[in-house]
Formats: sequence, structure tokens, C-alpha cells
Amino acid sequence: MFYILGIAVCILLLPYFKYTRSVETKKRVEVEWEEKRFLPPTEPLESVVSYWESTPKQSNVYHIDSITWNDLSMNEVFQKLNYTQTSIGSEYLYNQLHTIQLENQDANEPLYELMGQDHELRNKLIYILKKLGKENYSNSSSFFYKNYGNITHIWFYILCGFLPVASIVTAFFNIKVGIGALVLSMVLNILIYYNKKLHLDSSLYETSYIAGIIRAGKRLAKVKDVAFQPYATGIRKCIKPIRNLLHFEKVISLGKGKGELDGLFEYIRIIFLLDYISYYFMIRMISKYKKEYEMLWKTIGEIDAGIAVAFYRHSTEGYCTPDFTEKEEVTFTDLYHPLIKSPVKNSSEVHKQTLITGSNASGKSTFMKAVAINSILAQTIHTVHAKSWSMKPSYVLSSMAIQDNVIDGDSYFKAEIKSLKRIIKKIESGVPCLVFIDEILRGTNTVERIAASASMMDWLTKHPGMIMIASHDIELTTIAGFDNYHFRETVQDDGVYFDYQIHKGPSTTKNAIKLLEVMDYPSSVTALANSLAEEFDEKGEWRFPAETTR
Repeated sequence: MFYILGIAVCILLLPYFKYTRSVETKKRVEVEWEEKRFLPPTEPLESVVSYWESTPKQSNVYHIDSITWNDLSMNEVFQKLNYTQTSIGSEYLYNQLHTIQLENQDANEPLYELMGQDHELRNKLIYILKKLGKENYSNSSSFFYKNYGNITHIWFYILCGFLPVASIVTAFFNIKVGIGALVLSMVLNILIYYNKKLHLDSSLYETSYIAGIIRAGKRLAKVKDVAFQPYATGIRKCIKPIRNLLHFEKVISLGKGKGELDGLFEYIRIIFLLDYISYYFMIRMISKYKKEYEMLWKTIGEIDAGIAVAFYRHSTEGYCTPDFTEKEEVTFTDLYHPLIKSPVKNSSEVHKQTLITGSNASGKSTFMKAVAINSILAQTIHTVHAKSWSMKPSYVLSSMAIQDNVIDGDSYFKAEIKSLKRIIKKIESGVPCLVFIDEILRGTNTVERIAASASMMDWLTKHPGMIMIASHDIELTTIAGFDNYHFRETVQDDGVYFDYQIHKGPSTTKNAIKLLEVMDYPSSVTALANSLAEEFDEKGEWRFPAETTR
């Protein structure tokens, strides 16, 4: 009687607990949007990248390559953007940030605006997506681009699963034979189950998240909002042929709770091989309706990523939507780098060929990365960290943070020329490119570096595409066809100060020797360095000391 009463109380309290959990979730969402910040869940990058890395790449779609992605710290940009509620959303957004749209860049703008403006609809969708949540390494996208091998000889498992039933029926006619057959069939099925349990558990983990996706789709399809109806209608069509998968998922979830009867349910699943049989029919259903499942997956991912972009716009200190032109230039006002706290904003025009010079730490690399990152964001999520932005749609390539490769036996210079060669090949292919090169060919000696850099820069002026190069080599500022810009500094007795603003024209200042003085290097070192530099500026040749006095 006591247990019955306890179960009855739990059943009565269940709706209350669900209600309070719902209220807490909605309140947390309200606080996140009000305070413009959120605490992202722990999500391994190896899990997030699965859709991007495994999806077959189409030849007519332009994807950011790994060198450019790493040069620009795009993983950190993704983490800052990733206000997604589901694993699907994370994978979809990661893939979206890799995919340059050379046309129809504003295709998702209505969704971004809807999610940013319709408070009631947005909260309703977030609540549904939070119920689906995130499951690391669920591989949910792999089911529509891979052919999953199903359980072979399913008839054998169905037969074995039926044996205990037949044994029980037999017991009514011959109890000894029936019980003996029941024991033998139970032992057989337990051995079969545990023989491949590890592999089966992994497979069931993946399919259980698929069931969660279908369940979330059913909830999204019921959302009553005029602006959301195109999405709801599309989801409804996708779910219709695969919704019965939920029945099989309910079978394999028996005994996985914390109730008193769950132990019994788990033994029932094992004895009748229900996991094997259910998994077979789930995979067969997904394989048969692969296109419908793919469309459902991508629609949920698009909605989740759309909410993330809307939140990012809401939480950032300023953004604009980009304009696109056929003229080979990038123009912007109040542009800033999204990963820097209290960034200095810049306004400028970047034409077909641009050379940026300036001293160490003056801001050349940060400026180029700001332009490059925003070039990607403009063509992936239609969002730019600036007051205004205009550019020609272009594939973005960079060669910045080059490192030697000990495993492949590549020196720094060899790694650098390989990086530059891929840029040349892409330009030669006819794809409109926007290229960023930091410290061109710095891995070799001064004479050959300047000669090779000048030669490559001359080649770039004769081919389509926009190029921005940063260099310490003042000699390159005289190359025809390149617009010169520079970053400058103010040298004072206590140090060197930078304004981090871009200025027209070549650099005319130096700070390296002054930094040695500020760092209290021996006066003999800095005095000789100043003398040698001044003499080179006057005569154009080096005259080093012939001997050293001990």
C-alpha cells in the first residue's frame, strides 16, 4: 500500500516538476538575452566538426581551407558565435562559417531578423531545441551521407527473439519441455546480446539522438506562427514517412530510466532481443527516407544557427549587413576585430592591390585579420563588425601564421612557398579571390626575399582578384600597381606608442632600435645599430665593423 501511494504521489507531482523546469528554462533564456551573454555547454570540437569534415564537398561550393581558418583563429570566432541549443545547430553553424556564398548572401536574412525581433516565437523555438539538447559524437548527420550497414541475417534474431514466446506457449502443453526450452532460449539470447553489446550500444546511442531529432521536429511542426509556417510545413512533410521510428526508439529505451520496474524491462529487452530487432527497422527506415531525414536535419540546424546569429548580433557592440558590388575593392567604416576587447576601429578603402608597411606591433596583422574575418562573416552569416561594409563577393585566402613542418620535413620557407602556391593556383582557376599575406616570403634572406616578393607582386597585378600584403620591407613600396598604406607609432623617451590606425602612403618610421634602448640594451649595441642604419639610409650600402676589440 505504501509503495502504491508513493507511485501515485510521484505521478501527480510529475506535471509540477515539468512545469517548474519549463519556467526555469524560459527564465534562463530571458536572462541570456537581457544580459547579452551565455554560458556555452562543454562541446568537444572533434564532435562539432564531424558534419563539416565528413560531408562530400561540391566543386561549385567554395569552402574556407584549413590554413586560412587557422590563420584567422576562426575556431574562436565560432565559439563566440555558438549560441546553439543542439548538436545539429553547432555542426550546421560550423559548416556554414566554412562555406563562402558568392551569391544570395542574404538568403538567411529574413530568418535572422525574425529571430531577433519576434521575442515570443524565438523563446518558443529555443525551448523546443533545448529539449533536444546536445549529445557529443552523435554522428547524426552521417546517416544521410553514408550508407549504414544494417544487421545481417535479421531473420535469425527475430527467430531467436520469438523462441522464448514459443517456449512459454509450449509450457501450457508440456511444462518440462516448455521450461527447458525457455531456459535454453533465454541463455542463448543473453549470449547473443552481450556478444555484440559494445557495438550495439554505440549504434543505439546514435539512433536515440535521431529519435530526439524527429521528436523535436514534431514539436516544431506544431508551432502556430504565420512567419514560421514555411519552416513548419517543410518539417511536417519530412517527418511524415519517418515518424514511426519513435515507436522503435521507445522499445530500446525501456529499462533505461530510474524506476523500480526498469530492471525488469531491461531483461525483457535482452531476452527477446528487442534492441537488435528495433535497430534493424530504424536503420531500414532512415535508409529508405534518407532525403527526408536530411532535409529535417538541415532545417533544424538552420533554425538553431539562425537563432545563434540573431543572438550574436544582439550581443555584439555594433554590426551591419554587407553590400556587394562588382568593383574589386573593399570599403568600410568603423571596422573592428571581433576577438579583441576594446578594439580600435578603422575606416578605409582597400582596392585591387594593397601593400601595408609599418613597424613591429603597430597593428598590421590585426588589421588584415579584421578585414579577412569580416570578409568571411559577410559571405557566410551576412554580418559584419562595422558601421558600413561593401565588397566584391570573393573566395577568402590567407597566408599568415606559417609554421615549419617537422613531420613532413618542410622548413619554414618551404611551408611558406607551398602556402603561396595554393593561392596562385586558386587565382589561376578563375575564382574571384580576396587574398591576405602577412610578411611575404620572410623565411629567406633579404636580397632573395625582396626579389621574389617583387616578382610575385608584379604577377598579382596582372591577374584578377584583390590582394592585401603586409611587409616590413620598405623597398616593396615602390612597386607599381600597389596602393600603399601604413601603421605608425610615436617614439618617446619611455617607449613606443601606437595609434593602431591605418594611414595612406608608405611607412617612414622605424622602432626596432628604439625598442632595444627602452629594454636597456648595452649603449654600445644601440649606438652602433643607429650608426649603421643612418649610414645605410644615406649611402644605400652596409659597412659593418671590420674587427671586434676585445
